[in-house]
Amino acid sequence: MAESVDQFRRAATQIAIRQAIAASGVLPIGLQRSAVRSLVMFAGSMPMLRGKLRENMRLALGDNVPARAESLYFRHLGWFFSNLLPTYHRGLTGTPVPAEVKFDETLDVLDAAAAEGHGVVLASAHWSGHELVAAVINQRHPMTMLVRDAPTPERMSRKMKWYDALGAETVLRSSRSSSMKDAAAYLRVLKRGKLLALTPDLLADPGQGVEALLFGRPVRLHGGAFALAMAANAPVIRASFRWQSDSTVIVMFDRAPTTFDGSDRNAAVHAAVQDWCNWFEEKLRVHPENWLFWLDKRWSRFLHTTPRKAIAG
Repeated sequence: MAESVDQFRRAATQIAIRQAIAASGVLPIGLQRSAVRSLVMFAGSMPMLRGKLRENMRLALGDNVPARAESLYFRHLGWFFSNLLPTYHRGLTGTPVPAEVKFDETLDVLDAAAAEGHGVVLASAHWSGHELVAAVINQRHPMTMLVRDAPTPERMSRKMKWYDALGAETVLRSSRSSSMKDAAAYLRVLKRGKLLALTPDLLADPGQGVEALLFGRPVRLHGGAFALAMAANAPVIRASFRWQSDSTVIVMFDRAPTTFDGSDRNAAVHAAVQDWCNWFEEKLRVHPENWLFWLDKRWSRFLHTTPRKAIAG
């Protein structure tokens, strides 16, 4: 019974997506954006949804979550969702997005890393609007994005049109391809001196990935971004966001420390994953509202079922 309900929900979601795409294609951008923002803010006013969001933030970060975190979360989500359809229909440059994404002085960090000529691994979290921001970065430094296979041809076609609209090169990760073949494709991107955008904040299946400590809990994340960087001698650059009151976003960059000395690759990857987790949690404690995945099912289940690790001493 539960499986039938889940199948119905997925089918209904796909119907709604198709209808939204078809209906929005003829609407002015301003009307599309305002309508979607209003829908997101309405959803964000529902006590049950806000309560789930607040509880997940509290489980991860403790009781000192800023009071406005929930409201700001839905505000940033509204910016992201309200720009999806205009970008899909008109391409990134046909929307206001490039003018609403700005960079601070740390752009020099990214520029310097790209100038080294070994490619750059851009290891960002799933911040709200991260793909739109990545597409703006791509206008300055050519970037390749990882695209995972979709379960149906229709959804795959829709996904590829989305990435075409962003204007970035893509590498398809097929469910049938081997990890070695994937790694070779990613290394070719770096050898061409391009940016490779990867998101380490995806939970790995049991027995997979690299174990680290995040939110005071043992977690398994994929370490491929860091292993690739070491293999290509490419710098790892981390991107974080600072939102402004006018809903523009300032992107900041910093360079992850390089710890691989050629002796123990596994230990170096583990250290890099843990360092990224430390950086990620530090950013979240200042701006928890920026992370898209607070309401993600897998992360929510992780926070509710994984106990904090006892502190020795």
